[in-house]
Amino acid sequence: MISLGLLAAAMLAIGIGALAKGITGVGLPILAVPVLASFTSVEEAVILMVLPGIAANGWLVITHKKWSVLNQHRSFLIFGLAGGVFGTWLLSILNDHWLKLILAVWLGVYLLQYFSRRSYDRYFSGRNGMRPVLGIAAGIVQGASGISAPIVAPYFHADGLTREHYAFATAFTFLLFSGAQITTMFRLDLLTPERMIVGLIAVVPTLLFTQLGIRWSPHISDATFQRILLALFVVMELKLFIDIFYSMSA
Repeated sequence: MISLGLLAAAMLAIGIGALAKGITGVGLPILAVPVLASFTSVEEAVILMVLPGIAANGWLVITHKKWSVLNQHRSFLIFGLAGGVFGTWLLSILNDHWLKLILAVWLGVYLLQYFSRRSYDRYFSGRNGMRPVLGIAAGIVQGASGISAPIVAPYFHADGLTREHYAFATAFTFLLFSGAQITTMFRLDLLTPERMIVGLIAVVPTLLFTQLGIRWSPHISDATFQRILLALFVVMELKLFIDIFYSMSA
């Protein structure tokens, strides 16, 4: 039987994450996975988020259709695809303590990027032959923790893309990495029937709240929402490190 508590936690976390994605273009896994990981294992949280992530990003890709923007990012995407397979394999062998540590580190990286926006071009743009390195790193993190936004978001941001091109490029990248994830999950028997049922149910609030976020976006100032988002990230980061501390003490 599917745990009603887990199902309720998943719906709440995914609803908040999808709302953030609709408003900002990113935020679904980086909000939902840490919240879910507070109620269950990181492995469970990452697996449950695959189908909702595919639904939200697929919708954005179909909506924007800015295919030409991908031409100069082929090496980033190809190496990211390979990294996604390897990262999903790591998900199946690493214990929960190390997975939460990975999640905490990458969420911390996201917070550091927020406070040092001027470093985007220097460290995260992928120039000077760094696209394959960043691609495989993003794929590995996506596969192992379900969150590649700390690499993907600033990578495309550094290119100065317009809003629609940026939304398409990030959504396509997340969709591609999720494809590698779900394929590997099937091969490793990680996506059980129970998890698939919860994931499919979660697709419904994902699409509903993503659309709601899109409609609300013009009425919420960027400064106000960024403050709310930053506060959520800080709370999640603290919660993850508390969990890590207690797991080390046990």
